Amino acid sequence: MDNTTSILAGFIDRVGFDNLPQDIVLECKRILMDSIGCALAGTFTQKGRIAVLFSERFRFPPEATVIGGGEKASVPAAAFANGELFNAMDYDVLCAPSGHITPYVLSAPLAMAECDKSHGRDLITAIAVSHEITQRITSGLVMPRRLTTTTTETGIPISLPIHGYGVNIFGAIAGTSKIMGLSANKIAHAFGIGGSMCPVPTLMQFVQTTPGSMTKFAPSGWISQAGATAAILAQTGYAGAEDVFDGEFAFWKSCAADGWHPDIVVSDIGRSWFFSDTVGYKGYPCCGAMQGALDLFRAIIDKFDIEAQDIMELNVVLNLLAELALWKNRQLVNHIEAQFSTAYVFAAAAHRIAPGIRWQEPENFMSPEIKEFMKRINIYIPLQVLDMAKGGLLLRLWLRKEKQALKGGIQKKRPAWPLK
Repeated sequence: MDNTTSILAGFIDRVGFDNLPQDIVLECKRILMDSIGCALAGTFTQKGRIAVLFSERFRFPPEATVIGGGEKASVPAAAFANGELFNAMDYDVLCAPSGHITPYVLSAPLAMAECDKSHGRDLITAIAVSHEITQRITSGLVMPRRLTTTTTETGIPISLPIHGYGVNIFGAIAGTSKIMGLSANKIAHAFGIGGSMCPVPTLMQFVQTTPGSMTKFAPSGWISQAGATAAILAQTGYAGAEDVFDGEFAFWKSCAADGWHPDIVVSDIGRSWFFSDTVGYKGYPCCGAMQGALDLFRAIIDKFDIEAQDIMELNVVLNLLAELALWKNRQLVNHIEAQFSTAYVFAAAAHRIAPGIRWQEPENFMSPEIKEFMKRINIYIPLQVLDMAKGGLLLRLWLRKEKQALKGGIQKKRPAWPLK
């Protein structure tokens, strides 16, 4: 198939608010409200404060609001700052198949919509398009085997759902182009420009490296800024590769994928939506893999009135992410690491620290009391604790008083991530 780019660009050009299913409209509104809340909280983090300071260097022309910053900046600069703020606490919405999409694809169209004084219906359409395009392109990529890792303890190869978040740049371009009213031809050029700006896939490096980097999976601020820049350049006549998704040297090769399924990318586009049943909201500012177990743990300690000092030992069963360096890390030096350290987030919950910005304050993640409690926590994957895994258990607590196990398991079907 050699017309994937034109099909995607044509869809973006044609689709309007009246084409959106009602559930998509409602989800876009929820994503927008949730993201603004994440950004406001993100201003209290080091990563968020740096993003706001960066945007202040580009305050002219004052086109779009930096959330929580009190000032406006140019569209690309506001896109950068808000993209960083949306993901600063790792509290943002998750969208299958790849997880983090919203911080990369919402910020640019939001800034452009404010600059152009767009109608709310147009912004909702842009949010839907930005997520839909990203999820479709991601679904067409074959993840590379060479970017897997073999764990030292079990020998099981781990391949993440996506090998890099640079692909999200096309969602940012799609949403921004929709706000700007670009033609299909201009959108194709913007895609080509964005393909050249796309960062290399560094996700596996991030998850296997400590101390944790503020760029995280890929810098959401840069990808947001690049998405806005690509659309603006295309509008002015700057030419990009019009067939970035097609031909012998299509984008999938540039981003180190092992293959490409364009038929999946364009399948039933405009009639069915990849975006409809794939959204989950976090209850805690940390990795999505821990959300369900944290819900269960907090329910247990609340029901039985268990305090941190009562717990002699806590065993937690997670998926294979628990074998990666960031999840195993117990020597935290920044708030990024506090978002992924499994032992830390359960220690924070055990000490009844309110979920939110306090989980990522240095006084908590560097607290001697918290660090000492983390020594009582053991993290496993199912193959390491078959007795727990066979029973569907996520947690086992050994209490100092009763010296007997309290077992907790999920008995009913639950969403992938709990709603707030």
